[in-house]
Amino acid sequence: MELNKNTMIKLFLLCVCVLLVFLAFQNLDTVSSFLNWLLVVLTPFIIAGCFTFFLNVPLKAIEKHLFRSKDGKPVSEFKEKARRPIAIALSIGIFVIIIGVFLTIIIPEIINSMQTIADSIPGFFQNVQKEIIKIGEENEYIKQFFEQNEIDWQMITNKTINYLQSNVGNFTNFIMNLITTVVGTVVNIFLGIVISIYTLMKKEKLSSDIKKVLYSVLPVKHADFIVELGHLTNQSFYKSITGQMTECVIIGSLTALGMTIFGFPYAALIGVLIAILSWIPMFGVGIGIIIGALFLLTTDPMEAIWFVIFMICLQQIEGNFIFPRVVGSNMGLPPLIMVSAITLFASFFGVIGLLVCGPVTSVLYTLLKRFVFTKLNERKIPKEKYRTIYDKIPEKDDKMFKKHTEPSQSSFFRKTKPKK
Repeated sequence: MELNKNTMIKLFLLCVCVLLVFLAFQNLDTVSSFLNWLLVVLTPFIIAGCFTFFLNVPLKAIEKHLFRSKDGKPVSEFKEKARRPIAIALSIGIFVIIIGVFLTIIIPEIINSMQTIADSIPGFFQNVQKEIIKIGEENEYIKQFFEQNEIDWQMITNKTINYLQSNVGNFTNFIMNLITTVVGTVVNIFLGIVISIYTLMKKEKLSSDIKKVLYSVLPVKHADFIVELGHLTNQSFYKSITGQMTECVIIGSLTALGMTIFGFPYAALIGVLIAILSWIPMFGVGIGIIIGALFLLTTDPMEAIWFVIFMICLQQIEGNFIFPRVVGSNMGLPPLIMVSAITLFASFFGVIGLLVCGPVTSVLYTLLKRFVFTKLNERKIPKEKYRTIYDKIPEKDDKMFKKHTEPSQSSFFRKTKPKK
């Protein structure tokens, strides 16, 4: 290695990084406190980012048709200036209406369902007791066990009910603690909404300003890479949020509607639960099915079994016929990569990791594919070298190759001419 000025700078920066990592491990408590403080400071900006991504979905759809002629041109200068504020107001109005409907219709139904579940718990234990006694009378070995070990069913039932009732006080304390944090949360949400509205109003100008800063302080190649990464991230998050919102509405509505038609109890509660959990890739709906079956188990075990069968059939119909025609193709991530991403993101970031692992993994996977195909193109590797039996349609592989090797916005992904 040649010891020139650039090499010395790189070695110095490497030593600084190693020293900082060592000091961080030696002072984990201080680092943890600093990260917690930083999270509190950045909370309004994180909320603003979430609002921006969510509101941008209806905003783009509204702006596409608002005050536009048939050929897509602006109608007038005044309407062109008013188009963005009106579109933002309509986007916020849509979310307010959704939340209002949820609070006025769904929440009371959920409370009634929870009350019904709580009232059915004593009867559930009595049914379990009767079933166990019935099985014991039919089976000689179990009957002998019951005769040798007398079970006080009344004591078990009373202790279970007392335990559940005693936890009602803990739940009340939890609610009170939650109420004490509402003020801070409301302030953060208000700041987040204000920042989000300003970002959406001036998103093109903010994008231009950020690019100016990047190109003024970084080498062109590195600035190009960051701009390309931002573009891919925005595109991936937009597609992911649009697809997941549609998936949430479809699967939740079909679940509640189907349960109502077939006479299952807790239709609204389980429908909302399935819709919320469907945000978790691959496993969310499965978790919702298990929780829904446990709810139905308190009333009738056979209903729980029929509910699981109904949800499996509904998933097949929705996944193979409805969702592809309404939303289109998914992110195209291989199942192995998606499962690995879910495991890693859930381990490091918890619930937030489960919600963002899809779009983040999509960005990383797209970057990796583009890098690989660009290198294959630069080295002029024949396609026959890496094609397998799995690639049954060469045209599909050629289309993907062209997609990831065509000139992009970033020179990082383009073939650079060798210096003479």
